[in-house]
Amino acid sequence: MLTSIRKHSRSWVVKALFALLIAAFAVWGIGDVFRGTQTSDPILKIGKNFEYTQADFDRELKLSLQRLSQIQGVQITPAMFAAFGGAQRLVDQAESKGLLQAYGEKLGIDVPQAAAIQTIQADPDFANQTGQFDRSRFEYVLRQLGQSEAQYVETIRAQLRANQILVALMGAIQAPEPLVRSVYQYTQEQRTAELLTIPTATITDSGTPDDAALKKWHDDHADSYKAPEYRAAILVQMTPADFVQDVTVSDDEIAQEYESRKAEFSTPEIRDVEQVVVQDQAVADKIVAAVKGGKSFADAVKEATSGDPVALGQVTKEKLPADIADKVFALAADGVSDPLKSPFGLHVVHVQSIIPGTTKTLEDMKGELRNTLALGRAADAMETVREQLQDELAGGASLQDAATKLQLRLQTIAGIDATGKDTAGTDLGIAADAVNLIFSTEPGDPSDIAALGDGSYAVAQVTGITEPAVKSLDQVKDQVTLDWIAAKQTEVASAKAKAIVDKLKAGGDLGAEATAVGLTLGVSKPFFRGEGDPENGVNPQLAQALFKLKPGELTIGEGPDGPIVARLTGITPASPETHADEVKQLTERVAQSLAGDVQQQFFDALKSEIPVERNDAQWQSLIDRPDQ
Repeated sequence: MLTSIRKHSRSWVVKALFALLIAAFAVWGIGDVFRGTQTSDPILKIGKNFEYTQADFDRELKLSLQRLSQIQGVQITPAMFAAFGGAQRLVDQAESKGLLQAYGEKLGIDVPQAAAIQTIQADPDFANQTGQFDRSRFEYVLRQLGQSEAQYVETIRAQLRANQILVALMGAIQAPEPLVRSVYQYTQEQRTAELLTIPTATITDSGTPDDAALKKWHDDHADSYKAPEYRAAILVQMTPADFVQDVTVSDDEIAQEYESRKAEFSTPEIRDVEQVVVQDQAVADKIVAAVKGGKSFADAVKEATSGDPVALGQVTKEKLPADIADKVFALAADGVSDPLKSPFGLHVVHVQSIIPGTTKTLEDMKGELRNTLALGRAADAMETVREQLQDELAGGASLQDAATKLQLRLQTIAGIDATGKDTAGTDLGIAADAVNLIFSTEPGDPSDIAALGDGSYAVAQVTGITEPAVKSLDQVKDQVTLDWIAAKQTEVASAKAKAIVDKLKAGGDLGAEATAVGLTLGVSKPFFRGEGDPENGVNPQLAQALFKLKPGELTIGEGPDGPIVARLTGITPASPETHADEVKQLTERVAQSLAGDVQQQFFDALKSEIPVERNDAQWQSLIDRPDQ
């Protein structure tokens, strides 16, 4: 576990989930105050007073997805989040919260309301620019959460009760200095090596197989020469494009479509904005007056606040707070607003530049709109034909006859494998989901009419199946020959590598051996245990082997081009004394790891004392919902 501390701390998934889990702990208790009447069984029921419902999970899931998407810069779906283990972790944390609540009740722990109020007033999220508690900010957050002040105070009291238990449990946990030094020395030691690769491609004395050798190789490696299952089939497909020629679209219809979708063809106005937010009307007025008197916005802000404006960058109107957006977007370029009030204070805004919005004209979009409308109507026409095809097949018509009657495209396939290739290995150009339809259809009757991912329909009828079978030696003789030779080359190269190692055990120079066989000696960069230097041929497996050697000793590894003779040339011990910052960071990580172990053991012990009813199917059903 300790070996992985440094490596795992680099993982983007771990970092993202760590940030996410902090956010999840930050909302402990909030779920309790949102509950209305619940119609489903709770996900968790702990002790006498704690329940965690589907509504609680759904709310925390949405918050977590939003924050994780912001961290990663991509949209994280519930399924992706669940695959990370994030959904499971939300429920696990709710379970921990419930256990702490029940245990706190058992111990009779209480938190005075005054302590919760003091904590809220000290929260920097509710402080103004002078560091003082700002009630307007606090009330704004309450409106966003949908909570009353009393409800929020109870939320904080619950968190403080849990904190008392956790601080008592883990507050004194420290990473022992000898342990940290040992971990640092183990993970930060570096090594270097000389490397001699013996390329298998250079081996020319591996021999030539006779017929008996080829037959034995073919028999011993039969699975490598097995032909896949092939299916003969009839495939009928229809796409909207097949029906476009039967569709007409008038100019009036195009114009109506343009007007109804005009917003899609427009790019919003963008403004490069900077601002200062103050709490004092006199200060805001002073800034505006200074700008009107000829000072730059930056100088006016500096003079009034001793600070600098905050650059918001290029923003669209909807990115600004609703309280100020209209007035900011009414300013001219280089314009400065009068003081604008929002829940955060008084904004004085400077518009540095304006990028006007644009709208594509009807003439610009005419061709695209015509095609869109035509394809839409063609899809309707295709749907009508699909119903007719279904009626024909239900009435007993053969797939060929029905396709001919309805003038549909019919493809006869002599043989196709699951990758869409024919018996000669040529890609037939059939969509993957159509190939899947062929391979999911039993021989005989046509399949159901299936909707494909590209918006088309397909029907398949399997007319024959060729089971997987080992190809005869005559069919694959050339490939068998190449495989036999490659194996022999590897065998000879490995023997040469072993001979070099055996020779040099008694002493000698690996560089001289490289020269003797006409090869170039390589040198690695310093590498860590388990990571190696892949750029120079030291993969993690070879690195692990080299970390077991003394300087001058040799080992053999496998590289992409052939075996590698590696000689350890140097060891650079880790130096905790000269890397105090790294040791400090490692101390924190080791302490966190130890605290995590202790905390898990504590919660395991609580579960043996406090009844926990848990229904994971409840939250899993929310992840699997079509609307997620």
